[in-house]
Amino acid sequence: MSVKLNELVDSLVKTSPPGELTNVNNNLSSLIDDSSVIQDSIESYVNENNAVFSGKYIAGKYNKHPNSSKYIDYVNGKLFNIDLKSMQAIDIEPYHETSGLPGYFNELTRKLEKYGDDHYPSSYAFTVIPENDDDSLRIIIIGQRLNNDNYYTGQWKSEYLIKGNGQVSGVVKLDIHYYEDGNVRLKFDEKIESTTLQTVNAGEIVNFINNSETKITLNIIDQFTHLNQQSFKNLRRLLPITRSKINWGNAIGNYRLGSDVVNKK
Repeated sequence: MSVKLNELVDSLVKTSPPGELTNVNNNLSSLIDDSSVIQDSIESYVNENNAVFSGKYIAGKYNKHPNSSKYIDYVNGKLFNIDLKSMQAIDIEPYHETSGLPGYFNELTRKLEKYGDDHYPSSYAFTVIPENDDDSLRIIIIGQRLNNDNYYTGQWKSEYLIKGNGQVSGVVKLDIHYYEDGNVRLKFDEKIESTTLQTVNAGEIVNFINNSETKITLNIIDQFTHLNQQSFKNLRRLLPITRSKINWGNAIGNYRLGSDVVNKK
């Protein structure tokens, strides 16, 4: 059965690590003459998964302007288009929207900015998008570390829906790709249990996000500890080629590979 070109490109783009869309675009462009097929696939990917442009603007289906090709940044009051080849925001113009924004909106954006400074050591971007019904808000947070010189990229993406009645739900997705002399990828996806805030304000919302992401981070660390001390240990033979027994416990950090895994941020 033959496969159509656009279906093949869609498949390649959909499975691409989120921080490597520029590389994927360049590689596909060297193989395919029809650039519109590539651009359409990447644009669909961006709209469905959200992506960061110029380091601080987030574009996706939730903040797409209904009457143009541009996207709305409610936090900075901007309307912008996107360059899919360079992953830059372009044609930026002022945008003013007050209807549908709750009274605590400005305070919320200030607290989210500080939350990123305190908890995201790498590139950090967020947006807050008003929903059309019952004063709901959608918060999207993306933290990225893109180190192509050392052959790894990683993205933390969390999304929260805060309804007007205080009900909060969310999801966290982690995607890490290491590709030096190989191709290793870690994907993590966890839904945040829905709860209802006692008071709907900026402080309560950010505290919920902080507590939820801290809990998930500790869970990931626990899983890596188990992987290091149990799963990897069971995969290895007792004595390696050097005939020296490896201490798979706390001393693993003394070995070069173990030190890289334990200490790399």
